[in-house]
Amino acid sequence: MHTTEHHGTPVEHDVRSLGAVVAATVVLVGLLVGVAWVAGTFVDLATWALATT
Repeated sequence: MHTTEHHGTPVEHDVRSLGAVVAATVVLVGLLVGVAWVAGTFVDLATWALATT
């Protein structure tokens, strides 16, 4: 059965959902920066260890 009921004006999305997306993006970027920093530290340590042997 098909209804032809009018739904009215579209409702805007809540701002909280945008805030959640921004917060998740910040967390993911922070994790990526942290992983890159740890990887860089290991590369520096390996370079130092190979240079001193």
